Amino acid sequence: MQIKRWIVMLASLAVGAALTYGIVYLYIPLGPISIGFGTTFKFFAYSNVALLFVSIAAITAIWLDYFLDTKFLKS
Repeated sequence: MQIKRWIVMLASLAVGAALTYGIVYLYIPLGPISIGFGTTFKFFAYSNVALLFVSIAAITAIWLDYFLDTKFLKS
């Protein structure tokens, strides 16, 4: 059980960091909408980067907790 919990924590932090980096630095135009901001952490504001990272990591942790059945969150 402990290994699953470590996997949930480390994977959620890794996914949060990777997606935050991608959302801030990449700019992918898809017709009328676009994905990402195409800027740097400095111009995006460090507080916004931190909030984006925490929210993505938390959502990932919730779903990994559900799928791996680690019971971090009470049902």
